[in-house]
Amino acid sequence: MSHFSTVKTKLTNRECLIFALTDLNLSPQVHETAQPLKGYYGGSQGQSAEIIVSGRTIKARADIGFKWNQSSGVYDVIHDSYETVKKLGKDFFSNKLMLAYGQRMVRSIAAELQEQFGECAISEETNGTVQTLRLTFAGHQEVKQFARR
Repeated sequence: MSHFSTVKTKLTNRECLIFALTDLNLSPQVHETAQPLKGYYGGSQGQSAEIIVSGRTIKARADIGFKWNQSSGVYDVIHDSYETVKKLGKDFFSNKLMLAYGQRMVRSIAAELQEQFGECAISEETNGTVQTLRLTFAGHQEVKQFARR
């Protein structure tokens, strides 16, 4: 039976989330206040979100929503797994989205650090399931490494 489920995440940065969804060709719709989601049967089932990926974008009958959870300070994912798993794969949220989000977060941090340390080069290396983004700053000898496992 098709229904919306809410999943807790570690997604905290609105801009990085929006860019990550865009990088994955999901064309997110961004709203200042939560808007109703379209479910499998057409209704919202009382669910709403500020960032919405239309079901039409992934050729599904239900939207995917990212709703800000004020109490936990993260975005919750609201989706119909019956639809999203078929269209995006079972590891989409835990793997593909988190990878794209992590890359955007590292680039955001690098942009902030450039003001202190000068020009920054980012190199990527993947070894199995571990992806490493290495930041090298021209005006500084220290190399900082951020790895996502």
